[in-house]
Amino acid sequence: MDPGEQLAVVNGEIRTSVIVEPEDGQLPYSEQGRANFAAAMQQRQSYDGPEVRPLGERCMVGFGSSGGPPKLPVLYNNLTQIIQTESHVVLLAEMNHDARIVRMNSAHQDPPLYPWLGDSIGYYEEGSLVIETTNFHAQQGMRSSLEHRFYGSQQMKVLERFTRTSDDTILYQFTVEDPTNYSQSWSGELPMNANGERLYEYACHEGNYALPGILAGARRADTEGIDYAPTDPASDCLYLSRGCLA
Repeated sequence: MDPGEQLAVVNGEIRTSVIVEPEDGQLPYSEQGRANFAAAMQQRQSYDGPEVRPLGERCMVGFGSSGGPPKLPVLYNNLTQIIQTESHVVLLAEMNHDARIVRMNSAHQDPPLYPWLGDSIGYYEEGSLVIETTNFHAQQGMRSSLEHRFYGSQQMKVLERFTRTSDDTILYQFTVEDPTNYSQSWSGELPMNANGERLYEYACHEGNYALPGILAGARRADTEGIDYAPTDPASDCLYLSRGCLA
């Protein structure tokens, strides 16, 4: 989605899609998964109060899945800062100041907590940083960024692998397992290129007059009898994959 100067290049190949598995490049939704996706899309067209609006709109987390996991590019501001200590790795996505804290050589919390961005644990394997995440927040099921989006359950598991391939490039690979919504696991990969730009604060909450304006507009529409019903969510293209959901 990031309108840059070139297409993504992985292992010398120009890529036009994030998804590499399944081979057809389609998100492998099950029948139940499609129903869950449609229900989540329907909620996005509700304006009854702030709690039903998307998380990015509410400044809870960045829109799309910029903070991850999986970490996916959105329209702009896709910088990631990686901080490493002996016991933790922090992945900071300043799309909405989302700092995902990865506990190294640890286990998932028991009883589970359900934080924003999930519960992440990590380890090193053959020169790669491997991160396993599950136990996502209930409100984070829909990951939506303009025209590319996907839906996942709280029990979705995401396995990420960060591998340095040169002095200024990291190969980012991920696999999503979620039997609640998908008939099989699906995987993707992207290059992460070093950038000398400074990381600026996104400051989503400060001066955020959009949400009151959206709700006020909905109340005006209610008063005037204007229909703001959604279009068919199945008609939305998933630019995350090669083709459309429909």
